[in-house]
Amino acid sequence: MRWRSGSQLEHLKALGAEPHITVQPLPYAVGAHPGLPGQFSVLRSADGPGGGVVYLERFTGDLFLEKPSDAQHYGVLYDHLQAEALDPDSSRDLINDVTKTYISAASHP
Repeated sequence: MRWRSGSQLEHLKALGAEPHITVQPLPYAVGAHPGLPGQFSVLRSADGPGGGVVYLERFTGDLFLEKPSDAQHYGVLYDHLQAEALDPDSSRDLINDVTKTYISAASHP
């Protein structure tokens, strides 16, 4: 994993402390995974009908996929990514360890 700055790590730690947010890094050692083609979000309404909407952010524009089969497909991809990612406790430990390493390295140029 590559981290850009200590402030990004601190931000991830703060987000992970929120009760409605789960931060789970996907280790580099996992290799090829379903998230490689690009970022996606599955948007679901707790009280709404249907499977939700998939939001794809691409280089040339953004797409919203509204077919239930698309939401189901991307939901399965998300489940696979979450299964490959670190669990929340291990994620928190990793972020803390990397933060300490980053701060230590930055203080000894």
